[in-house]
Amino acid sequence: MNKGQRTKLNIIEKSSTLFNQHGYKSTSLSDIMAVTGLKKGGIYNHFEDKDTLAKAAFVYSMNTLGDHYKEAIASKETAQEQLLAFISVFSTLFHDHIVIGGCPLMNAAIEADDTDIEFKDVIKVGFTGLLRIIEGILQIGKERSEIQEELEIESAAIFILSSLEGALALSRLYKDQRYLEMTISQLKGLLFK
Repeated sequence: MNKGQRTKLNIIEKSSTLFNQHGYKSTSLSDIMAVTGLKKGGIYNHFEDKDTLAKAAFVYSMNTLGDHYKEAIASKETAQEQLLAFISVFSTLFHDHIVIGGCPLMNAAIEADDTDIEFKDVIKVGFTGLLRIIEGILQIGKERSEIQEELEIESAAIFILSSLEGALALSRLYKDQRYLEMTISQLKGLLFK
């Protein structure tokens, strides 16, 4: 990686945290300049505009989280172990261990609902990717008779992701992991034999 590529990655990494914590529209170029130590020209040397940088930062956060999901799941055998590994990675969003500021997908989706974010299509791709991961886990569980036979996979995946995202929002709002823990406990009881 050459110096220009390192600089571009540094801008993406540092601004991804700002965007995820403060929002894509609320984060100013001055904020990005302050966190990166670069001047306006140094940033625009690598990005056409703030929207282009915002999209790159979102994709970076989404891919970082996605890589952790895939890595955690790959080492597990049963559907229950895989789903618990997925949930374990998801739970890190409460503590800001992998990505700071909560779930970048949910944060961007909420902001996109109220404002004109240029990359709504990428947000949808991110959520679809998470749903496909969960659906894959559930399909394996069904084939191996590890989960309820009558479970409808697509609706169950939507229910699981929606429950986790809502519980994370409550836990972060109240600064109390209990909401996430209670939801995880309920999901386990509903899904597994």
